[in-house]
Amino acid sequence: MEDQYLFQPLVPIPTTTTTTSTSNSLNEIDGDNTKLSSSNSAILLRLLSILFIGILSIWADHEASKGFRLSILNDAKHSPAGRRFKLLYVSNDEATRIVLNTSRFVEKLLYPDKNHPKKEVSHVTLRLACRNLTHPVIVDPGENHVFVMHISPSVMKESNVNYAMLSAVQRGMARVWLWDDGGEHSAPPSLVDGMVEYISILAGFGRELNPGGAGGSAESGNYSCWKDKDPVAVAHFLHYCEGQKKGFIQRLNQGMRRRWHEWMVDDALGLPVEQLCASYNGPKKHQSGRAFMVR
Repeated sequence: MEDQYLFQPLVPIPTTTTTTSTSNSLNEIDGDNTKLSSSNSAILLRLLSILFIGILSIWADHEASKGFRLSILNDAKHSPAGRRFKLLYVSNDEATRIVLNTSRFVEKLLYPDKNHPKKEVSHVTLRLACRNLTHPVIVDPGENHVFVMHISPSVMKESNVNYAMLSAVQRGMARVWLWDDGGEHSAPPSLVDGMVEYISILAGFGRELNPGGAGGSAESGNYSCWKDKDPVAVAHFLHYCEGQKKGFIQRLNQGMRRRWHEWMVDDALGLPVEQLCASYNGPKKHQSGRAFMVR
């Protein structure tokens, strides 16, 4: 091979051209590989970015759904009620799920859209008390939009403990979200108790609400309806008002944000409450499928 090249010095050497072509081809392949590797890296980076954004979005939605920090405390750890509370509601995070689910129900009811400014709640503590309370649940509002729900240990002794627990927390979260701070200028306790009962009944805890007038507290001579001392009676009247003027409950709750005045009920109804209360309490007859007042 070498001799051949020596005897033909003027003839173009194919090998050189071939080598050059091969070299160029290799360079092109290397370039393609580099581009392919770069493209794959870019695709992988995009996929990782999308995955990260997805995870971040899920986390953000989860945090937004909570809307507040949550703590679970057991002040009756060494009692049978405390041990049952730990087993059924703390060890498996069931207490957390109950608070979030009941909270979501109340929020959707009282604050259906941005036209109904939501009460600020920054931290909720669910606490099993160390001794029995006068009610299944008592809510203490604190500073900086912090609330403590005290659950009576007696709830843990109920035969249907899950129903009792759900009912107590539902009532507690209703009190948390209602515009009521329990101060001197707040709505009357009878009205707040009735609204709590109304929300709880809608959630499935308590007697079914009567869509029509139920007669109120005629025996006691109390025809003020929303001032009735029986929360269930007030709840039924509120349901009657909601049936007559849709959105009444949301408007009333918004009115409770400000210094309380009795005319706020009239404003939420769009008419004097005495007028609706009279039709609610008055006896009725049904004739030919039509109801009319008996005077």
